[in-house]
Formats: sequence, C-alpha cells, structure tokens
Amino acid sequence: MTLKFRTVLMALLVSTGLAAIKLVVGIASSSIAVLASALDSFTDACSMAINLVAVRSAEKPADEGHQYGHAKAEPIAALFQAAFIAVSAGYLIYRAFRRMIAGYELTNEIAAIIVIVVALAASVFLAMRMKRIAQCTSSAALEACALNYGADVWTNAGVLVALGLERWAHISNADPIISILISIYIVVSAVRIGHKSISQLMDRSLPREMLDTVDRCVASHAPMAKGYHRLRSRQVGSEKEIEFHLEVDKNASFEEAHNVTEAIVSDIQRAIPGSTVTIHSDPV
Repeated sequence: MTLKFRTVLMALLVSTGLAAIKLVVGIASSSIAVLASALDSFTDACSMAINLVAVRSAEKPADEGHQYGHAKAEPIAALFQAAFIAVSAGYLIYRAFRRMIAGYELTNEIAAIIVIVVALAASVFLAMRMKRIAQCTSSAALEACALNYGADVWTNAGVLVALGLERWAHISNADPIISILISIYIVVSAVRIGHKSISQLMDRSLPREMLDTVDRCVASHAPMAKGYHRLRSRQVGSEKEIEFHLEVDKNASFEEAHNVTEAIVSDIQRAIPGSTVTIHSDPV
C-alpha cells in the first residue's frame, strides 16, 4: 500500500470509530451539537471511503482506454466530498433551528465532553498528517481531507464551548447556536474544496510561481535556448503537465538542440516534482 492509501485508510477507521461513539453519547446527552459532530464524523468516514477508491484509481498506470492515466479520479472524489459535506451542514442548520424553537434539555454532559476532547485530539492529529502528506504528494483528495479535518478541529472545539456554556454558565440555546456557526464554517470549507476540484477538472493552468520556474529553467540555458512560446499547463490530481515550444538557435546541430531540450526537461522536473514536460523545438 502506498503512503496516500495508508493515510486515507487510517482516517477512515478513526472517523468511523468517532462517529459511532459520538452518536451514542449524542443520543444519551440529547445534545444537537454532539449529534452534529457525529454526523460530521460520519460524513468524514463516507468521504474517506470515496477517497480510498479514488486514490487507488488515480495511482493506476495509463492504459489503452485511459491514455492520460486516471489522475482525475482524485478531484472528482474531492468534488463529491465537498457536495456531501455542504448538504450535511445544511441539514444540521435546519435541525438546530428546530431545536431552538421546540426547546431541549441536555443530560450526561460530562460523558459528552470527554468524548469530544478525544475527538478534538484525533482531528488535530489527522488534519496535520493529511496536510503534510498532501503537500508532499500534491494530492487534491488528501488536501480536501486536510481541510475537512481542519474544520473538524473547530467543530469539536465549538461543541466543547457549547457544552460548557450550557452546563456551567447556564446559557440557553448555546448548543444549537454554536452548532449553526460550526455548520456555516463547514459549508465555507466545502465551497473551497469544490472550487479547487472544479479548477482541476477544467484544466486550470498551474500557479504563477510554477510558470516562473519554467522561465528560469529556460533562461538558464541561454544563448542556445532563445525563449519559448505556446506554453500550456495543467494539474490533474498530483500530476502536473507542462508543454511548450522551445526556441533554439537555428545554427545548432540536431544533437545540440536535442541535448538542450532534454536538459531543460530535466531541470523543470527537478524543480517541479510530479511534473511531466513535453517540449517541441523550433529553430530561431
């Protein structure tokens, strides 16, 4: 199993366990905030299951039917994850408003607080690990997971505040109000995930800093390399694709033009990990 696959599998197991524990404690304590957190963990588990399939699919090599590989499985999974998270958060907002209108009474708050503290620690660990591995692998799916677990940190912290205000400060409606605020934060995170996934599916060009790297790599081989044109780039999952026409001194031999082209390809691939570079040489 690859590092990405192992990480997603671990997150799936943790999220499933947390969802089950929160559900039991949420029902026992009658806390809508704890139940909101349980639903959030359940959506995490569902998302991780989708990502598990996506990561495995994205890592398959290109074949006759998919000659550009399967990397788009990751942004597709991230887009589904964003939609699922947003719908779940909307439902939580609806439930919280109903709770405020109908009234409620919390019980077993101490047990709920203990469970949420454990969940908070787990969310911090998973968010940090996912973010680190997402940066190392340029994985859209893992970046979505990192954002999701980052939102979980605030979710669980908010639940702790709500339970504390209800039990010790005796502030009414703190539980549903904080649940609504948490849900709004989750919706914002889902929109960010969805926007980035759609950008990849629409073949948005690489960030300006990466394109500047291409500039520097070509310029470092002057005067043989005169410049370039028709630059095109995109990122799909963890793969980055760059292609352009290289302007080569017309007096260079075929071998010299080939060597400078290969050198520039190597330089770009070293500077931009996970990149595939295609260059067409034009005499100038």
